[in-house]
Amino acid sequence: MSDRLAGRRVVVTGAGRGLGRAIALAAAREGAAVGLVGRTPRTLEEAAAEASEQGVRALPVPADVSDPAAVERALAAAAEGLGGLDGLVTAAAVDCVQAPTGEMELSEWDTTIAVNLSGAFYCCRFALPQLVEAGGGAIVNITSVAGERAWPEDVAYNASKAGVEMLTRTIAVEYAARGVRANCLAPGVIDAGMTDELPSAEERERLRGQHPMGRFGVADEVAEAAVWLLSDAASFTTGATLRVDGGFLA
Repeated sequence: MSDRLAGRRVVVTGAGRGLGRAIALAAAREGAAVGLVGRTPRTLEEAAAEASEQGVRALPVPADVSDPAAVERALAAAAEGLGGLDGLVTAAAVDCVQAPTGEMELSEWDTTIAVNLSGAFYCCRFALPQLVEAGGGAIVNITSVAGERAWPEDVAYNASKAGVEMLTRTIAVEYAARGVRANCLAPGVIDAGMTDELPSAEERERLRGQHPMGRFGVADEVAEAAVWLLSDAASFTTGATLRVDGGFLA
C-alpha cells in the first residue's frame, strides 16, 4: 500500500463484482475509506469485508442505480457513514441481449440506458453537492471502447457509454472551478464480469485478436488507472477519457 488515497472517502458503484469490486479494493489498499454500492447485499458484504482488511472503513450500501431515490439515499448514507465524500467511481453497468437496432426489444434499450447512463447521472447528481462541500474531489465514470467505436448489435450499450462520456465532460467544465475533476476510464475487453457472458470460445478468440497486445485486460489494470485518476497525481486532468484497452482503439 502506498497511501495514494489516504484519508479519502470514495464511493464505488457496481462494487459487488468485476471491475467495481477490483476498484473498491484497490482504493482501500491505497488508504481510502470506501462505500460499496450495488444490488446484491451478499456480494457487497463480502467485498466490504475484504476491503476492511486494509484497516479502512468499508461500508456496504445496497442500491439499484437505476432508481434515483435509491441512489439519493445511498449517497447520503455513504457520506454519513464515511464522514463525507471525496471521490466517486461509477462502475455499475449492464449489457443486455444483443440484436440489430431494428429488432431490439424496447425493454432491453430501456434497461441498459437506465443503468448505464441514467444511473451514472443519478450518482453524479447526488455526489456533486457532497464533493463541493468537501472542498473538491474526483469523479471517475467507467465507460468503454464501445463509447467510441460502434459494436454491431449493441446499440443500447454503445449509446449509453457515449452518453456517459458527454455527461462526464459537461461535469468537468461546470465544476472545475469548484475543485471537482471528472474523467472517464474506457476499458477494452477485460477478463472480468461481462466476459463470462460471451457466447463461445470462438467469440473470445475473435475479441482477443482485436487487441494489439494479444490479450484481454485484467480488472486490476483498470483499478490501477482508476486510483490514479482519483489521486492527486491526476490533479490537472479533467474532462479526459483514459483508455485501458491494450491498443484496441489505437
